[in-house]
Amino acid sequence: MLPSWIGKKNKYDAAWVAILFSAAITAFLITQSYLFLVSCIVLASLIQYVPSILAVIKFKHTNEFPNHGFKLPGGYTITILALIISCYMVTNFTWKTIFLGLVVGVLAAIAYFFIDKDKAAEHKHQLYLKKCERNNKKYLIDKKGTDQN
Repeated sequence: MLPSWIGKKNKYDAAWVAILFSAAITAFLITQSYLFLVSCIVLASLIQYVPSILAVIKFKHTNEFPNHGFKLPGGYTITILALIISCYMVTNFTWKTIFLGLVVGVLAAIAYFFIDKDKAAEHKHQLYLKKCERNNKKYLIDKKGTDQN
């Protein structure tokens, strides 16, 4: 997803620009405190977990994708509890951590618009989603028929 010049390789097949880029980021971050770095790791994990929590709620509610009997114990209790805990965790970050997270988020959003999308891969993905939707409808019809018997 990064620009192709970052993946530029040398004669030893090493991505030297990416290595220098990573080294520069590391050199900046190594000057920070250990607790700040730990909170950055927790924030990065939180950014991954919250969309997963929301996806569980959405897919359980819409039946958009087949779950083939997947049920969380307690219904929405675990997902809502996880979301509340995630919101609580945000209150424990320092302003410095939140600001860095926002800067990275904005830069990632800007970079997203400059990504050259692979049309063939996008088309294949759309076909896959349509196939999943058809299979889900078939599954729900079969399940409804089985439940009535």
